[in-house]
Amino acid sequence: MIFERLRLVNFRNYRDVVVSFSPRVNVFVGENGQGKTNLLEALFLLSQGDSFRYSDNSTLIKSDCSEAIIQAKVVQNDLHYKLQLGLSKSRKVLTMNDKRINSTDIRKIFASVVFSPESLSSIKEGADHRRELLDELLVTFDRKNADLISDYRKALKTRNKILKNHLEGLQDRQVTLSLLESLNPSFLRLATDLTFARITALNGLSKEFNNAMQYISGKSDVEISVEYVISSENGITFDRDSVLNALQNRMRELQDAELSSGTSLVGPHKHDIVFLYGQKDSRFYCSQGQQRAIILSFKIAQIVYHRKAHGTYPVLMLDDVLSELDKAKRDALITFLHEINTQIFVTTTDFTLPDSFRLDSLSVITIKDGHILN
Repeated sequence: MIFERLRLVNFRNYRDVVVSFSPRVNVFVGENGQGKTNLLEALFLLSQGDSFRYSDNSTLIKSDCSEAIIQAKVVQNDLHYKLQLGLSKSRKVLTMNDKRINSTDIRKIFASVVFSPESLSSIKEGADHRRELLDELLVTFDRKNADLISDYRKALKTRNKILKNHLEGLQDRQVTLSLLESLNPSFLRLATDLTFARITALNGLSKEFNNAMQYISGKSDVEISVEYVISSENGITFDRDSVLNALQNRMRELQDAELSSGTSLVGPHKHDIVFLYGQKDSRFYCSQGQQRAIILSFKIAQIVYHRKAHGTYPVLMLDDVLSELDKAKRDALITFLHEINTQIFVTTTDFTLPDSFRLDSLSVITIKDGHILN
C-alpha cells in the first residue's frame, strides 16, 4: 500500500491542503502543535476507519466548521484507489472508489501500524491500551479477525443495553435474566472466539517477538514472554474449551454484580496482557526504557509477521517516537526501517532527523500552523 496524495479540508487545524508523498520515507518536520500528528491521523483514519488517538467527530473538525473531508489516492498491488472520509458532528462516511465501505472492511484491505508515545507507554497504562495493541495484531494474523472484533463489540453493546435498562428500572430482574439467557450463548461464542484468537496470535508471535527484542536491546540472552490474563488466571496455554469454561464460570459468579453495575463484567473486553521480561512482570521490574523496548519489539514482530503472512509490509507511521528512545534503540529502529520495503511516515521536531534516512527515497515536509511550507 502506498499513499500518493492527501487532501484535507477543515480537518483539525488544516483549512485546505494538498500534499504528495514519497513511496518510501516521508518526514513531517515542525515544532509541537503545528499539525504533524494530524497528518498521520488522517492517513490512519482512511486506511483503518478509526483514529489511533482518543477523539470524537467534533475534535476532528476545524473549530469554526461543521464538516470536514479527508481524501487520498492510494495504490496497492498495481491497483489504484480513491479513499474519502466525510465527517460531520454526528457521522462518518467512508468511501472507496466512491462506494461506501465500513471500517471493518477497509482494515481487511489496507494495513497500517502506528508507533506513538502512547503505544510505547502502554505497559504502564491501563489494560485497554494493551488490548488495543493485541486487537491490532489480530488483523495482522488473519484479516477475518476484523469481522470477529466487530461482531463481538456489537454483541457486547447489546448485552450492556439490557443490563443498563435493568439498572435504570426499565425492566425487572426476571425479564432481564430471560433476555440475557437468550443472548448469552451467542455472546459467549464470540467472546470465546475472540479470546482464543488473541491467545493464538500471542503464541504465534513469540519467536518474532524475542528476536526483535534481542535486536533492539543488543542482548542475545534477553527472554520475553506474555501472559494472557483471564480473571486473574494466565490463560496463554488454554485451548478453546478451556476458554469457554472460564468465561461461563465467571459469568455465573458475576451475575448479580453485572445486574447491580448495569454493564458486562465478563469477556475479552476485561482481559489483560502482561509482558514478562526475564520471567518478571515488566510493569514493576522494568525501567521506562526497557518497557518502551518491549512494545517497540512487539510492533516490529507484528510487522515481520505481517510480511510472512501476507507477502507485504504494512505502512508504518511513527509519531514522534524516535525522540522517546535512547540512541542505541533509535539507531536500531532506523536500521530496521532502512531494511524493510514499505512506505514510512515519521513526525519529528528534530530538523536534523531527515539526515538519518538519506539512504532512502526521502520527502521532507515542513509544517507550520496547519500549513505545508514545501
